[in-house]
Amino acid sequence: MANTTTYQCPNCNGRLVFDGSEGKLRCEFCSSLFTPQEIEALYAAKQEQADAKVSGDRKDEIDSTQVSAAAASTSEATHVQPAKTELTGDPIQDYIAQSKWSSAETDNLRAFNCPACGAQLLVDQVTAVTSCPYCGNNAVVPGQLSDVLKPDYVIPFKLDRDAAIAALNSFYGGKPLLPDSFTANNHIEEVQGVYVPFWLYTGTVKASASFDAMNMRTWSDSKNQYTDTDHFDLYREGTMKFQGVPVDGSTKMPDAHMDAIEPFDYSEMVPFSVAYLPGYITDRYDLDVQECNDRATRRVTSTALEEMEGTASGYMEINTSSHSEKVTWTHIAYALLPVWMLHTKWNGTDYLFAMNGQTGKLIGDLPIDKGKKTKRFLMLFLPIMIILAVAIFSIFGIF
Repeated sequence: MANTTTYQCPNCNGRLVFDGSEGKLRCEFCSSLFTPQEIEALYAAKQEQADAKVSGDRKDEIDSTQVSAAAASTSEATHVQPAKTELTGDPIQDYIAQSKWSSAETDNLRAFNCPACGAQLLVDQVTAVTSCPYCGNNAVVPGQLSDVLKPDYVIPFKLDRDAAIAALNSFYGGKPLLPDSFTANNHIEEVQGVYVPFWLYTGTVKASASFDAMNMRTWSDSKNQYTDTDHFDLYREGTMKFQGVPVDGSTKMPDAHMDAIEPFDYSEMVPFSVAYLPGYITDRYDLDVQECNDRATRRVTSTALEEMEGTASGYMEINTSSHSEKVTWTHIAYALLPVWMLHTKWNGTDYLFAMNGQTGKLIGDLPIDKGKKTKRFLMLFLPIMIILAVAIFSIFGIF
C-alpha cells in the first residue's frame, strides 16, 4: 500500500475542511483557502515522492544478482501492455469492471459501520463519526473499505451547517401543533452533512401505447334525457431520451425523502475528488447499479407513458388499454450528492429530516401534540358554535 498523509493545510498543517460557500478547502486553524485542484496537485506530488522513496529504499536493499534479475524483468515488462478490461456491450457490467479506487485514494479514507441499522459510512482520516446519520445510534465501529466502486462525480456542498440548522429551525416555526418536548429534545445541533450515493442512468426508451378515449354529450326534452357517447381507439409510439436519471443507492435513505428534495443542479457536478470529502460523511451504497436498475427503468417507462397520454387531448375520458416499453441504457455514472441530515426519536418513533445541501430544499415528518390539537380545535370552532347557537335560539324565540 502506498504511503500517504491526510489533507492538511500547507501553511500550518491544520485540518482542512471543504467550505461549500467558498467552494474551497478551508483551514480550521489559519483560515487559509485552497481549491480542491491545488490540494490534489500538492498531495499527488507528495505521493510520488513517497512512492519514489519506498522504491529507492527497496532497491538499495537488494544485492547485485537481484538487481540484474529485476532489471531483466523490468526490461521485459516494458514490452508488455497493461491488460485491458474486455467490454461486454452491457453498459452496467462494463461500468462495474472499470470503476475502481486507487490505493492512494483509499489510504485517505476510513470506513465505519453502524451496528444498529447496518449503514456503511466513509470519511476522510480526520473527520469524526460520533453517531449514525440514519438511525442516531452513537456506536459506530471501524470497518474496511472493500468491494466498493469509486464515484465518477460529486456535487459539492453549497450550503453549510449553519444554513441547515437555520432551515430546520424555520421548518419547526409556525407549527402550532408541534410538541414542545420534541423541539426541546431533538438535538438539532447534531445535523450532519452526508454525501448520498446515486446511480445516474442515461439512455433511451422506445415506447408504444393504445388508449380507449371517449366524448359524451347529454341533452333532454320534455320526456326523456339522452346521452351520446363517441368511442375512439388511439395509438401512440415514440422514442424518448433520458439524461442522468437519479436513483439513490442507499436502503437507509427513504426514497420518498430523496424524491422530495430533488432536483439537484447537475451543472455544478464536477469530477470526483477525495478533496471534497473532508468534514463530511460519505454513505457507502448498499444497492449496487444492477439492483437499482429496475427502479430507474420504472421511472423512465412511467414518464414515457405519461408523455404519450398527454398527447391525447380533447377527450373527456382516456384509459390505457395496453402499453410496451424497451429501455436501452447507454451510459452509467456514480455520483455523490450533498444532503444535510438529522435523525431524532420522540416517544419511541423515528423522525428523519433531509435537506438538499445544494438548493436548501427540506423534507421531514413532524409529530402532532394531540392535546394542542384538541385545544386548537376548541379555540377555533367553539366561538363559531356559540354564535350559531345564539342565532338559532334567537330565530326560534327561545331567548
